[in-house]
Amino acid sequence: MNRNLAWDGWRGCAILLVLIGHFFNTQWVWEDRMGVDVFFVLSGMLMSGILFEKRLSLRDFYIRRLSRVFPVLFVYVMFIYTFSWLFAIEFSATEVVSSLLFMRTYLPVEPHIWETGVVINHLWSLNVEEHAYVLLSLMSLVLIKRNQIGVLLLLLAAASMALGFYQFNRLSTDELNLYLIRTESAIVFILFSAGYGLLRRQYKWTVHPWVPVVCVLLAFLCYAHAAPLWLVFAVSPVLLGVSVNHLDRLPVVINQFLCIPAIRYMGLWSYSIYLWQQFFYNTSWVYPGGPLTACVLAILVGIASFYIVENPVRLWINNRWSSSPQYRG
Repeated sequence: MNRNLAWDGWRGCAILLVLIGHFFNTQWVWEDRMGVDVFFVLSGMLMSGILFEKRLSLRDFYIRRLSRVFPVLFVYVMFIYTFSWLFAIEFSATEVVSSLLFMRTYLPVEPHIWETGVVINHLWSLNVEEHAYVLLSLMSLVLIKRNQIGVLLLLLAAASMALGFYQFNRLSTDELNLYLIRTESAIVFILFSAGYGLLRRQYKWTVHPWVPVVCVLLAFLCYAHAAPLWLVFAVSPVLLGVSVNHLDRLPVVINQFLCIPAIRYMGLWSYSIYLWQQFFYNTSWVYPGGPLTACVLAILVGIASFYIVENPVRLWINNRWSSSPQYRG
C-alpha cells in the first residue's frame, strides 16, 4: 500500500478538529471526539495493510509502533506527573504505571480517567489504538486469507456496535461517557476501517470521487450535539471508514486541499501536538489571551516535541533495531 500524501492532510484535519473542540468549542458539535475518530479510521486502514497485506514481521511492527508512540509519551507522562507532584495534585504510583502501559482507562478504577486531577484524560485514545494493534497483530499470526480477515474484522466491529447499543440503553449519562472511551466501544472505528479496507483492496471496490467527501460531511452531522448520541458509535464509524479508504479517489480540489503544506505539516506533527495540547487546554485560563494563546503554545510545544524527541528517537530506534530497510532513515 503506497503512501498517499492526503493521509498527512487527513491527520492535519483531525488534529485541527481536536484543537477547535478544546480551545474554541462551538457548543453545537463534538469536534474533539470527531478528530480522535478521524485518527482511528486512518490507523485501522494503515495497520490492516501493514499486517495482513505487507505481512510485516511482528518484531518490526512493534518496533515501529513503540518507537513512534512511546518515547514522547514517556516524556509527556513524566512531565505531567512531576508537574502534578509539584502542585500537590494527588495520584498514585499505579496511575503512573497504567498511563505508561496504555491501561489508564481501566486501572485504577477509582479515580477513573475522567476524575483524576492529572492531565492524562486524553490518553484514552492511545489505549484504544495500542489495544487494537495487539489484537490485529495476534490475528495476523493465525489468519491468512485477506477476505476472511476482512469479514471477521467487520463482524467484530458489528459486535462492538451491538455492545454500544446495549450499554446505551442501560447506563447513566456519566457512565456512558466513560464507556464510550473504553476500548470495547471506540475500537469499532479501527475495526471497521481495517476490515472494509482489506475487502475494498481485495475486490477493488470503487466509488464516485465525491462519495468520501459526502461521507465526511454526513459523519460531521453525527457529532452535532442535537443528534442522537448512538450515531457516534453506530453510524460515524461506517461513514468515516468508507471515506478514509477511498482517499485515493478524491476530487482534485479536495485532494489539493489535503496536500496543502500547512495542513500536511499539522498532520506530521499531530501526535506530539495531541499529547501536549491537553496540558495547555487544562491551563488555558492562566495565559494572557486565554484559549488562543494556549492553542498557539500547544502547537509550538508540539512541533518542538516532534523535532527534539519524537522524530529523532524514532529514527534512532528504527535504524538500530529494525530489520526492514524501509523503516529506517
